[in-house]
Amino acid sequence: MFDAQRTAIKGSQQLFTQGLSAQSAVDKMALTGLNGQASLQRQQLELAQAATHSYVDATTAMLPGEGSADAHRSVDEAFAQLKTTHAEFYDALERELERDADVADEFSEEFVDALEDGTEQFLELSRSVEEQTVQNVDELSSQLSEQLERTRELQDQLEEQLERQSDDVADLLDRQAEQIEQVQQQLEEQAEEVTQQLRDRQVTAETKIETDPEHTLESVAGIDADVRERLADAGIATVDDLVRADAETVAEAADVSESDAEEWIDQAEA
Repeated sequence: MFDAQRTAIKGSQQLFTQGLSAQSAVDKMALTGLNGQASLQRQQLELAQAATHSYVDATTAMLPGEGSADAHRSVDEAFAQLKTTHAEFYDALERELERDADVADEFSEEFVDALEDGTEQFLELSRSVEEQTVQNVDELSSQLSEQLERTRELQDQLEEQLERQSDDVADLLDRQAEQIEQVQQQLEEQAEEVTQQLRDRQVTAETKIETDPEHTLESVAGIDADVRERLADAGIATVDDLVRADAETVAEAADVSESDAEEWIDQAEA
């Protein structure tokens, strides 16, 4: 009976020590996973930034004006703020997890030392009782029960602490995901606003060209209203269009000779 009790005490000590080691490993795994997730999200931000720049380039390439630099600068500023917020969040989260892990390790070391001392005392008491008498079996059993109860209580406390930490990390990750979603929405709105501004500039420029007397075909001698209408149907509505066209195309569109078309083109180039 005494041999069985001593074996149970040592086994309980080993199991609890292993449980504490497992908890420490879980904390370290959480930190490793957190760093991996932070790196992955950082890469996602870089990809999102590059994609936004590509979208702005594709948009501004089709429109006149010099709004590309401003658009790119706005995108970089927005992503720089997002990256700063992202880094600060994960730095704070990592410090919190490291602090909790250090506290748990310190608590575990203290408890393991106390458990080893207590176990050694119980083993010594068991040997003494075994040598003297079996009359103190009830008292020894009571002490062992109390020690095991304390062990279970401490283990329950550690499990509750780990569960609370897991819930806190989940809440922080949810909030961070919401922040990323909000920033992405803001970037989409900014991109739409920049695109609309560029479109407005294009419409303004085209309207100015079409209404400027110096750019209309009225300034070319020999082109009357009927000829202007026929040329417009062929896509030649301004002096610039006439300069870019060849004499054969102009002659065919206006139903005139190529010499007349060449004369009109010379006037437009002048």
